[in-house]
Amino acid sequence: MDFFSTLWEIIKRNPLTTLLVIMLAVAAPGVLGVFALILIIPLIIAIIGWFMVMYRVRKVQKSMDDQLRDHQRRTQSGGYSHSAGGTGTEGKVTVHVPKHEPRVSDDVGEYVPFKEE
Repeated sequence: MDFFSTLWEIIKRNPLTTLLVIMLAVAAPGVLGVFALILIIPLIIAIIGWFMVMYRVRKVQKSMDDQLRDHQRRTQSGGYSHSAGGTGTEGKVTVHVPKHEPRVSDDVGEYVPFKEE
């Protein structure tokens, strides 16, 4: 749709509003200007805000895409070690079990060591 067909559709849907705007433009152009500013300034602020939000979203999205590509490139080239301790061959997992020592003093009660299986 071009501009004039869109304008004609607005006029057909809102004939009284269109008539009021035309009368206001002819009789009191200053008042029409104030009404236009009241409507246009928030619209401009909203459009600028929308573009700022979309710019920020695209910037964050690009940053995340770059991080993902960098991560994929490093994992494909073998730059990461997948062991639990940080050293060793890829895929090797090492589990370190800490010693179980009683946390309670000797005079509180009896400590019974146990082992989970």
